[in-house]
Amino acid sequence: MPLRLTDCLNTAETALLHAVLDRRNPSLAARIRLHDEVSRSDSEGIVTALGDELINNLDDEWEPTEYGRAVTAGLARFNAHRIGEWP
Repeated sequence: MPLRLTDCLNTAETALLHAVLDRRNPSLAARIRLHDEVSRSDSEGIVTALGDELINNLDDEWEPTEYGRAVTAGLARFNAHRIGEWP
């Protein structure tokens, strides 16, 4: 059963996810916008894109920047729902 993004993320987190996916995985971004549903394989793509985005937004001391913290929050929330749905 697919996850619905609207059940996983708030409005700001959803907007951030769409912006990240637009840059990192446009085909996945288009699929999610069309259906608002995420399959297991699509969820892996989301986690990868958000993880890469976080890695690129660390400061000189390897701590997340303000933007990196927003990415982390969205990633954590998405993962919590994903793990709850597909243990």
